[in-house]
Amino acid sequence: MQFDEVKAQHFSSLSRDPFPHVLIERALQQIAGGDADGAQFRKDVLAAAGWTHSALITFGKYPDQAAAALNRIRLVLQESEDPATILAKLKQSK
Repeated sequence: MQFDEVKAQHFSSLSRDPFPHVLIERALQQIAGGDADGAQFRKDVLAAAGWTHSALITFGKYPDQAAAALNRIRLVLQESEDPATILAKLKQSK
């Protein structure tokens, strides 16, 4: 899967078109099958990519950290869409 680079300013901007981080999050939920499994997989992947904040903290509060974590995910998604592989590669790259 190919996504544009996530930039810190995306978290404080508005656009008619979804920003790359929104598309990445949607893709993660679809890869894991949607619903509760998809939401948990998304949380696990974000944590493995370095997002250390809870789900209650928005990306806009720490935009540089969010962009870095989501760009790590973006690079891994270019290589694989397998949930186990995605998590393994992110944990290796820390």
